[in-house]
Amino acid sequence: MIVLELGRIVEELVSGVPSYKEFMTVRELVDSTRRLVGEHGDVAELVEVGPSRGDVPIYALVIRGGDERRVLAFGFPHPNEPVGSLVLDYLSWRLVKDRELFKAFGATWVIVKVADVYGALLNEGWFKGPFDVRKYALNYYRPPPYKQVEWSFPIEYKELKFTSPVPETAALMKLIDEWRPTHIYSLHNAGFTGTYYYVAKRPSDRALKVMTEIPKRLGVPIHRGEPEAPYMSKIAEGVFRMPSTRETYDWLEKYLGRAPIDAIKHGGSSYDYASRVNPDVQEVVCEVPYIYDPRLDIDVEVGVPRREILRIAISREKQLVRDFKIAMERVDKFVATDNPFYEALKSFTETSERRIEAEERWIEENKELEKSATVAQTFDAYLRTYWSPLLRYGLLYRAVTHELSRGRSEAELQNTQEEALSAIDRYVEVFNRLTKYYIVPVDKLVKIQLASIVATLTD
Repeated sequence: MIVLELGRIVEELVSGVPSYKEFMTVRELVDSTRRLVGEHGDVAELVEVGPSRGDVPIYALVIRGGDERRVLAFGFPHPNEPVGSLVLDYLSWRLVKDRELFKAFGATWVIVKVADVYGALLNEGWFKGPFDVRKYALNYYRPPPYKQVEWSFPIEYKELKFTSPVPETAALMKLIDEWRPTHIYSLHNAGFTGTYYYVAKRPSDRALKVMTEIPKRLGVPIHRGEPEAPYMSKIAEGVFRMPSTRETYDWLEKYLGRAPIDAIKHGGSSYDYASRVNPDVQEVVCEVPYIYDPRLDIDVEVGVPRREILRIAISREKQLVRDFKIAMERVDKFVATDNPFYEALKSFTETSERRIEAEERWIEENKELEKSATVAQTFDAYLRTYWSPLLRYGLLYRAVTHELSRGRSEAELQNTQEEALSAIDRYVEVFNRLTKYYIVPVDKLVKIQLASIVATLTD
């Protein structure tokens, strides 16, 4: 039934998405789940899976259906990525209210609306009201890689041994072990890109068509800029093979010329772990941005080798790392070890140095980079050097503000707070001047992720 009617089902679900203007808080999401279970307890159950780092419970909503498919879907894989929580809130209510649709999927759903509860609470300052780049930077938090839910699964590979999953990751491991999912949906958000995907297995042409056409129709076409990392394996335009920590390790080892244990400060991904539990699992990651510029969709060559564009971008990144190291040296002795914002900034700065070292060598050795860059590649590579600093300065601002709120009054902290705020304003001004971005309506992002779930689940 579903194979024959995919188009109708996608359209029906997508057209029913509310006109979301902002994001739900952790409390609102939990309250919504409790109401759902209270009204539809014949098929739905609320399960407390474990504690978060802040001792706030992590909940799973289990909607029991057929055994043909066992779906694990989670939002907030990173705490600054809330779109998926709205997808899952909407979808869960549709499933319990439309029993014909629910039965047609032939699936039991294990839904975690908020995977990183601790981090989500630290981001709630920008959830309400229209999205604004400056507001986002000032209220941004993303933990260091070794505390990221998506990247702290246990793994042993060559000289890498990571055995310290955060409590939130341990909760997902528990669900994976118990349910042995056939499908996993880790619902991510990018910042300033087009739409793109990671998949464990190549989707059918039918599914790929949905994954490509829906974003284009909604004004967020498939990403044509640079991939997140040079070693990403492309399946189709904007669709990549699910990356693994092993691939990251091998690529860094090749271009650093040594074991990259000082460059990989994290564990495996949800797919790294789930594929050991169920080798046939299909995992899909759908990345959608908050803001978009049409130049990210222009596949016209600019006549400049891609290598030259990337050299400029990497040079700017190196300078930014130096700037942050100077700022952190100035305040380091005044910052407590339990400051989450400073911990994240310090980790990102350290690992960036190793990544840049490897990328510089890759840029010089890869013959493919002799080809002309496209408008999308040029625009993306250069503008990343303005987007990323915005978020890093946001972490610095929050780190020193956190210490000042504890009663510290050192001039170094106060001066750094002012400098960080000034840098954020400067980068916002330049970013606004260099781009023609528009803020993507939240409901469109929900529709894109929802369509990717339906299309790949019914393959």
